[in-house]
Amino acid sequence: MVIFDSPTGINALKLSELTLDRDGLIAAIECRDSAFERALREEAYRIKVAHTGPEVYLRGLIEISNICRKNCLYCGIRRDNASCARYELSDREVLEAAGAAARLRFGSVVIQGGERTDRAFVRRITALIRQIKSIPTENGLPLGITLSLGEQAREVYEEWFDAGAHRYLLRIESSNPDLYKKIHPEDSLHSFERRMEALMDLKETGYQAGTGAMIGLPFQSAADLADDLLFYKEFDAPMIGTL
Repeated sequence: MVIFDSPTGINALKLSELTLDRDGLIAAIECRDSAFERALREEAYRIKVAHTGPEVYLRGLIEISNICRKNCLYCGIRRDNASCARYELSDREVLEAAGAAARLRFGSVVIQGGERTDRAFVRRITALIRQIKSIPTENGLPLGITLSLGEQAREVYEEWFDAGAHRYLLRIESSNPDLYKKIHPEDSLHSFERRMEALMDLKETGYQAGTGAMIGLPFQSAADLADDLLFYKEFDAPMIGTL
């Protein structure tokens, strides 16, 4: 890795010397030189256009509920946050939103919400997926469906996949097990190992399994963020969502 002094006296990286190993990623994350950051954005856009073209594809995000059984310490809808006003969309509201996405020629919708695992909730999501897949579209192709509903049993993932969902977003939040533990309570509902198991269940079920990390967490280092990037590569994530 080549480091040189910029005219402003700030250490800068040469983009041409950037490596994608752990040390190179850490150096890039820590670099605060504006010229390097600009060059990195331009190179990222060049690669994006080369692989997927300049288009932006829209999807409709349906926040079905903020009721959650989890108590993640960073989250505004955590179970023990008594000041959070809870809500849950009706089936009609969900289907109206999906219908609007179809009329606007969106290719897909995302059903996202707090984590619930009760059977009534699971059955409701299954039924909604099937109804959304039957909504007519201009091109005759059914709407794609992405889910982001937390950790579920493998058989639930399979049920939703069989109903017509094909993508699932489950953030790793941090690929560092120690940092993961710092932002979650120590109880049976919050486990780094269970999160990893759920991600593998999604992948093996057949989903395009997306993931992602939190950025700006207390105790987080540039090395943690570099390891997150390497995790995405190893997991071969087709979709990444960061916060």
